[in-house]
Amino acid sequence: MAKGILVPNIHDIDDIDISGVSWVLVIEKEATFRSLAINRFYMDSSVGQGIIITAKGYPDISTRAFLRCLSLSNEIGRQPPPVFALVDFDPDGIGILSNYKHGSFALADQNAELNVPGMRWLGVHTKDLLIDAMIGGSDGLLRLTARDRRKASLMLEKDIFAEDGPEVKWRRELQVMLMLNVKAEIQLLSRREGGLEGWLEESLSAASED
Repeated sequence: MAKGILVPNIHDIDDIDISGVSWVLVIEKEATFRSLAINRFYMDSSVGQGIIITAKGYPDISTRAFLRCLSLSNEIGRQPPPVFALVDFDPDGIGILSNYKHGSFALADQNAELNVPGMRWLGVHTKDLLIDAMIGGSDGLLRLTARDRRKASLMLEKDIFAEDGPEVKWRRELQVMLMLNVKAEIQLLSRREGGLEGWLEESLSAASED
């Protein structure tokens, strides 16, 4: 199972049992996914068993449909597991998060059947950059490219990121990103005490209590 399995076609699923699943985590980077899979984080973490998924960047229809299925699966007397996203702190990372939760313009006619409205952004956030800077300086930070800045500016013009829109916190993160002119990859979290897995356990535990 360390290498993972392909996301199944939603139409091939007759029934799904996720009674033992405490959380679902969508991961932007394949390398991060493989590392967590090899270490069996989804089985052995202190926050219970979970499911980790990656589409290796922007999601395809099959991944979005399967994730929506998981997010709506309702066992008797039990709520579906919370769905979280772990993405880079850059415009594309937030774009990927938005694609999962709110859909894409290209598939506007299918978004209602693919969106995961309950998805929550686990990281990477501005606060993670600040903590990392106190630990190891600014070595893990990268400068935004001209493309990054253009993309972030265009995203801020969309309704989703409006001042009175549904994702005010995302808007603030984009604004801080532009102001500081920095971005960071998920690997930044590996520098923490306990590494990425320690950060995930702490963050998943705190998020589950919200």
